[in-house]
Amino acid sequence: MANVICRPWLLPTAGACAAAVAATAFGLAARGAVVPVAVFDWPHEEQRVPVVELVCVCAAMVGAWSTRPRLWVWERLGGTRTRIRAAVTAAIGVALPVAGGGVVLAASPPAENTWLLVTNLVLACSAVYLLAPFMGAIPGGIAVLAGIFLGAAVCNMATGLNRVVPYSYAGTDGWIAPDLLGPGVVTALAAIVAAAALGAHALTHGATPWTRLSGEETG
Repeated sequence: MANVICRPWLLPTAGACAAAVAATAFGLAARGAVVPVAVFDWPHEEQRVPVVELVCVCAAMVGAWSTRPRLWVWERLGGTRTRIRAAVTAAIGVALPVAGGGVVLAASPPAENTWLLVTNLVLACSAVYLLAPFMGAIPGGIAVLAGIFLGAAVCNMATGLNRVVPYSYAGTDGWIAPDLLGPGVVTALAAIVAAAALGAHALTHGATPWTRLSGEETG
């Protein structure tokens, strides 16, 4: 297998490109930019995915990926302490993007149903950490992003479906509340997914099946 040579002069360039992309994404998020999703035109309603939600999901994905090496070590050590540490790591990994989204929301123009942004972020970021021990951090994050856009497309094609989907897409004046669901259903679902993410990390020490398999092969 050929060795991959990493040229040192490429690192600053890569860092500058990554910083530019991040700055652009955060700038669009702060402005309240959205990604429109419309498979069908009028009378079907266009669904809009706020950029701030995509940025926060990506942040959760990067956070889950960056903690993998430590979680792998804990998985091999075993024990109750490492389970608690893995669960705390997941809690922090979910809380930080949600808090960042809250800061962006506070600096954005007022909009209707802004509380739905928080529940969206808790639900999506928790889903990333729920999938990470079983799929890996990057595949799990990509699956969540794909699910967000797939949900938007389905809600566009099926008129009125967004009134019962617990993930709320943006309208012209704010987030459209799923008014056909009972009060507290959206918040409860977000809390359940968050608890499941912490439980999954505690159960697996945050490691993936591939890591456990490689450990068995080398052990």
